[in-house]
Amino acid sequence: MGVLALGVFIAVTVIVNVVLKRRISEALVLALIACSLVGGADALNLLSAAVVAGFQSDVTFAGMAFVFMGVIVSATGLIERLIHILNSMFGRVRGGSAYVSTLGSAAIGLVAGSTAGNTATVGSVTIPWMKENGWSSNRAATLVAGNSGLGVALPPNSTMFILLAMPAAAGISAGDVYVALAIGGAYCVLYRMILVFTWARADGIPVANREGMATLGQALREGWRSLLIFLGIAIPVALTFGPLFEFLSRPELVGKDSMGSISIIVWVPILISAIALIEGRKRIFAPDSKFKVILNRELPQFATVGVSLFAALSASNIMEALGVGPQLSDFLGSLDMPKAAIVAIVCVMAVVVATPLSSTATAAAVGAPAVMALTSVGIDPVIAVVTVLLCTSTEGSSPPVGAPIYLAAGFAETNPTKMFMPLLGYFVLPMIVIAWLVGMGWLPIPIS
Repeated sequence: MGVLALGVFIAVTVIVNVVLKRRISEALVLALIACSLVGGADALNLLSAAVVAGFQSDVTFAGMAFVFMGVIVSATGLIERLIHILNSMFGRVRGGSAYVSTLGSAAIGLVAGSTAGNTATVGSVTIPWMKENGWSSNRAATLVAGNSGLGVALPPNSTMFILLAMPAAAGISAGDVYVALAIGGAYCVLYRMILVFTWARADGIPVANREGMATLGQALREGWRSLLIFLGIAIPVALTFGPLFEFLSRPELVGKDSMGSISIIVWVPILISAIALIEGRKRIFAPDSKFKVILNRELPQFATVGVSLFAALSASNIMEALGVGPQLSDFLGSLDMPKAAIVAIVCVMAVVVATPLSSTATAAAVGAPAVMALTSVGIDPVIAVVTVLLCTSTEGSSPPVGAPIYLAAGFAETNPTKMFMPLLGYFVLPMIVIAWLVGMGWLPIPIS
């Protein structure tokens, strides 16, 4: 019954969201109801229990807090000042605008998990700049759309919260997953930097004109306060993971129970939002401030994210109650396949499901069974979660339905269909390989 519920959930989500073009929040709510009906006479009990569990999850709050954080960071112009600093560092090298575009996507990925939002923010600034510096329209759009996945490959994001709230992730520390995903995402950023290096030489991109370009010292003097945003990440991480956590956990100091009560997914958005508001206070209250306009424009995201997280978590609880995890794990185990093959199957499955769906919907649909399948072959649960997240990060670059593809194509004024094969070859397939290497332990991620 669990597998049937999974199939119904995926089918309803795809039909409502992709075919009928309704919002993902609507699709997930309808899929939740359809999923509960698989339980037959017990449908009402399953649905009510799942709804109660969904309302009680702190993951829903955390997801909405991160949306608010992303809005604040965008409205205060903090990301623009970070990109200005990056430009002073990389603008003078061959293909520098593409390096800045990649690192800009990574910076946004650290504060907001939306692939479309990542593309819109970075693409609107860096695609015209890349074209001016000699990059073709197709190459510039492909890079920006491919980099959109850094919104999911780097913490935090709603997909991560959904996986953490699932029964399959019971006992996993949010701090451990946050740090592990940051390392896994760093591999993805490194791959993209190497790709830019290769493209710049293959395409014969010249060194940018340095006239009028700010020096690093000048950029830091003008925008050094924007770097304080990383304290909002570093402080909660240091207090929940690593030597400082171990030191303060000693009984004669704070104690392990008290330190263990610090939630990284609660304090990161609070601290970053506070830093962004303080750092950008002059911009907020300036006569020509667009803060209120941006805030009003982004307010609907709160409802969308909240409803989507709630529906996805509730559906996951129903599928878990119906036994989807053990059923899929038993099926994969019955195949008598080696660990490498199981990891490959899970990675490909996650990418295929993420093609028509968002990473959030993918995690809700196959997240729990995917994590269980990986742990059943001896993979640490934290590594299993990271592996699945890296695979679902392909949602924005998977043709033909990834929204970032069409956003980037619009900024670059190019035909999106010309981007399909490059995206598959340079972003989707390599992400499967990176996720597989992480799952196999060949790309090391230290865990506590």
